[in-house]
Amino acid sequence: MTNNSLNDIRNALKAAENIAVSAHTSPDGDAVGASCALGFALKKLGKNVKVLLERYSDTFNVMPAEKIADFDIENFVPDLYVSVDCGDIERLGIFGGLYLNTKNTINIDHHESNTGFGKLNYVYPKASSASELVYDIIDGFIPLDENIAACLYSGIIFDTGGFRHTSTSPKTLAIASKLVEYNFNFSRIYNTIFNTRKFEEAKAMGMAIERMKKEENGKIIYSYMTLDDIKLCGTTSDGLSEIINYIKGINGCEVAVFVYEKSEGVFKVSLRSGDEIDVCKVASAFGGGGHIRASGCTISGEPIDIIFKVISEIKKQI
Repeated sequence: MTNNSLNDIRNALKAAENIAVSAHTSPDGDAVGASCALGFALKKLGKNVKVLLERYSDTFNVMPAEKIADFDIENFVPDLYVSVDCGDIERLGIFGGLYLNTKNTINIDHHESNTGFGKLNYVYPKASSASELVYDIIDGFIPLDENIAACLYSGIIFDTGGFRHTSTSPKTLAIASKLVEYNFNFSRIYNTIFNTRKFEEAKAMGMAIERMKKEENGKIIYSYMTLDDIKLCGTTSDGLSEIINYIKGINGCEVAVFVYEKSEGVFKVSLRSGDEIDVCKVASAFGGGGHIRASGCTISGEPIDIIFKVISEIKKQI
């Protein structure tokens, strides 16, 4: 895949009038932050913009996402569609059809497994986040304000784990330092994303921890939850996002595997690794993808069977 230049991307944004912006299904903090920041910026250019997102965790409304996020594509015909933080068209979910029917498209992403599916592509896997790439596009092109800065900061801290992940570069930290110059409550955003959780989410965490098992002398640690488990805890799949990071933080864990049921018999597999295992290769073996240290896929079957299929793939690298 060949990337287009920054000027190519900016010129396409300037030329369009009706612009759709969206991100991957089950949008996380980076997906929400990057797409909303771009939406705010394009409105400042005078564009007719719709930021199309699936329902996301209300945690992310600590940034001003509610001011711009939309859930309705009815009667909107864009002449440009910008996909943000999404590795392939399938991951656009219900908005994929609109993407395919739009004359011009831009693909902005940082996933190793990105398929280069845009007419214009701006894909850099070494970037910390899609929000970092959106900052690159906006900086010096459209003046930032507190809404844009808050969304970009939220996306960056989410995908870097609060600047803990190895994807955090000097450039990432320099961007964050510029963003916090704007008038938004960055400490509230940080604490809401990382240090607050609902009672029901804590119950789900407890159930997943109780169910943990280990393989390869603790190098691989896994857990799972079914739809019944999730319902029993009173939460949704959005309330499970921190479980995989907790598992990965266990001493000696090289690869964390967390499997949860999204619909009857269909399970999402989340993978996190340390410095030795490329979990993007593991996820790709099952039709998924992501990053070298953080990836995922979707598999149908029974949870334990799925877990051991995934572990078998992981062991090829141990």
